[in-house]
Amino acid sequence: MEDVSSAVSETTTNSVDVVKGLSNDIIEFKFYKNLIFLSCLSYSIFIFGTYLYMSDTIKNSYVFSDKFRTDTGDIHWLDILTYPYVPFKSTSSIIYSVLSSPIILYLIIFTFVSPEIINPLQSSHQAYFYMIMFSLLLLLLLFTIHILIFNFIISPKDQDIELRLGDQTKQNKSYESFYRTQWVLLFTLSPIYVCIMLYIIRKLSS
Repeated sequence: MEDVSSAVSETTTNSVDVVKGLSNDIIEFKFYKNLIFLSCLSYSIFIFGTYLYMSDTIKNSYVFSDKFRTDTGDIHWLDILTYPYVPFKSTSSIIYSVLSSPIILYLIIFTFVSPEIINPLQSSHQAYFYMIMFSLLLLLLLFTIHILIFNFIISPKDQDIELRLGDQTKQNKSYESFYRTQWVLLFTLSPIYVCIMLYIIRKLSS
């Protein structure tokens, strides 16, 4: 019981420290003098601005399919992570949901492996540059392995679509239909995740 209390207390303290560090950076205008922050902000504005100006047809055809984005613009974020499986339907569904999801695999591998390979406390620009380059390399490697396993070894045509979304008459069992949206999100949003994660690591270590 004491161990649990200590863990909760430590997590709470770390969260408070990060928030305080963030507040201090904003108050002292450190963000606005930081090239990394300006680059990340510019990239985020470009990505989300581009998305806002896309037509609904492009959003549904190239970014999200009709499975994950409704006519009203609502996005099924959790379903994107686990499609075509319902994660809590069975034990096998849970395993497949985790092991077949590119986003979940990327988050687990990058979050725990990257700080061991690249020193997150080295000079600011180098740390962010190397982390983003490592993230891109990991994505390319993960994409290659993933498509080999879940397209050629484990054929999508042999998998059951447990999560019924969108127009069922247009549903097809293909690698693109299952995972394209995840890969699009990963390649576009991963640099933002890298910057946020590295910022938190550096704040917790300062």
